Amino acid sequence: MSTERFDCHYCKDSLLGKKYILKEDTQYCTKCYENLFANSCEECSLPIGCNCKDLSYKDRHWHENCFKCAKCSRSLVEKAFAAKDELLLCTECYSHEYSSKCTTCKKTIIPGSRKMEYKGNSWHETCFLCQRCQQPIGTKSFIPKDNSYFCIPCFEKQFAYQCCACKKVWREQSTSRSRSDSGTANVSPACSVPCLWWAAAFSPSATTFSVLNAAVRSDLTW
Repeated sequence: MSTERFDCHYCKDSLLGKKYILKEDTQYCTKCYENLFANSCEECSLPIGCNCKDLSYKDRHWHENCFKCAKCSRSLVEKAFAAKDELLLCTECYSHEYSSKCTTCKKTIIPGSRKMEYKGNSWHETCFLCQRCQQPIGTKSFIPKDNSYFCIPCFEKQFAYQCCACKKVWREQSTSRSRSDSGTANVSPACSVPCLWWAAAFSPSATTFSVLNAAVRSDLTW
């Protein structure tokens, strides 16, 4: 009585009692499968065999032992990493080589952390503070003045015109000829009563920030 054959689809060697791999419902011996379908490692250029883990990132592949930082050669397996000019770097090496420095504390802004940017300067989120109240500004509107930054409430308290009658901030610049050098106006635009204007500068338009994440990669697939 004949026995049904179970052979490698490519080389036709018998697979009975041997390890094999199915691809699209077709069986291959391990040697043929590796020759035909295995990915080549980006680091050593050798095929990534059936008994090895195939680590991939953006259609590139590595052996587990070859997946290392291009600068310090430490393993990047199961760790966050950053990509620069097709090189993979651990967060420490990337920070040392490429990360921006905080304008306030002068320390490196670590990849993956939130950073604030404004007119070419960068800050840690916790370092960008209102000059007056010393609270983090975050993504709230702010006003720059004389190389300092103020949240809107603090700027209005310190610099904006304030009506003595209603105590509200007048947000428009005064063009009234009746306002004297001492700050006394015959008529308040807001209240239509004699009023003393507080401070000497009007409030400029507020500015808002964008919050950025330093480039970091942790989307490693197995």
